[in-house]
Amino acid sequence: MIQVEQGPHNFCDPMFPETIIALPLAVEKQCNWSWTIGDTRHRQRAEVGEMLVVPSDVESKWEVDGSRKLLALVMPNDTIRTILGPACPPSIGNAFAKLTMNTWADPFIESMMTRLWDSTAGKEAADTFLTDGIVVSILSQLLIRAGTNLDINTSVALPQWRLKRVKSFVDANLGRDLNLDELAEAAGLSRRHFARSFHEEIGETPHRWLMQRRLDRAKELLASTNASLCEVADVCGFSSQSHLTTALKHATGMTPHRWRQHFRQ
Repeated sequence: MIQVEQGPHNFCDPMFPETIIALPLAVEKQCNWSWTIGDTRHRQRAEVGEMLVVPSDVESKWEVDGSRKLLALVMPNDTIRTILGPACPPSIGNAFAKLTMNTWADPFIESMMTRLWDSTAGKEAADTFLTDGIVVSILSQLLIRAGTNLDINTSVALPQWRLKRVKSFVDANLGRDLNLDELAEAAGLSRRHFARSFHEEIGETPHRWLMQRRLDRAKELLASTNASLCEVADVCGFSSQSHLTTALKHATGMTPHRWRQHFRQ
């Protein structure tokens, strides 16, 4: 997301694999903008809050006869595909075609873009979660406004943004007992939906994945620190050092002591 100030200009944008939502924040009086997308040319007076979508994978030409201050959200095709999963339309550019013909106002999207701009300056983990949620909300509202129908019969696996939230939650709470309800809550899904979607996306149950996450962290600590086996087991959420020993030996054929020696050598 970027904020730009532009004077009068005339330019051509090449094709980019990304969708851009442009929100005017301030506009010089009597400022007009003209744009040509495909074979169609449009011209309208620029107004604060009157947005426009620049679709992906298409060349566009622009003429602006005044000064403007814009807030622009750039959504790469890969990001949109990750969020929508198998339900993503084959042509992302065509999915937003209706929103390229005229400028339009949408108080919800305007408020979300403003909040997204503010949250990008945040440094807390919660800001990241908020940012992910806002992007999904904006994308959903754009698709609704464009009248784009997703294939609701398609089984959508766990989107990467939800999986990222689960990973962050687990990494921050690895040292304690975690249950399926907590993982589902971190993903923002029901217990049943989460368990099914997680298995489709990852290829294993949440319990097995969580155990592997604990084991991977234990391997790192054994190889890179002098922490005792009891300390490593506690930090990684194993019930005891014997539990860690059994899990590591089953996975690698090595005891924790042998694992540590192997990587120290």
